[in-house]
Amino acid sequence: MTRTAPRRLAAAPLALALALLAAHAPGARAEGIARTELNRADLSGVPGYEVIVARLEIAPGGVVPRHSHAGDEHLYVLEGGDLTTPDGKTVSFKPGMAVAFPRGLVHGGLTGAGPGTVVVITTHIVEKGGPLNIPAE
Repeated sequence: MTRTAPRRLAAAPLALALALLAAHAPGARAEGIARTELNRADLSGVPGYEVIVARLEIAPGGVVPRHSHAGDEHLYVLEGGDLTTPDGKTVSFKPGMAVAFPRGLVHGGLTGAGPGTVVVITTHIVEKGGPLNIPAE
């Protein structure tokens, strides 16, 4: 089995497109978006930080707002599909795709284009007790 390094796509349209965790509270639902927290644990060896793993589902028409995080985010696409950017460009999420977003990188601003639901697993490494999402302007 070959292991590949995660990609950092700061300048690519995908970095603008990928948005993960549309709701701020664990298990919260926004129209067309479902986030289910799967696990939360202290980051061993790094006091004050925790790891949060969640499943995010973006249904057709579901909107993921632009945001950033006060820590790193990694995602893995389980079920692929298309999302559109505010300027109408289509971004395809392929099953098995993995992406990394460094602390502070603004991403999101996407709408589920259908026909199916895009499903991803996200992992955040963030300061314990701080906000998971930071809304972008």
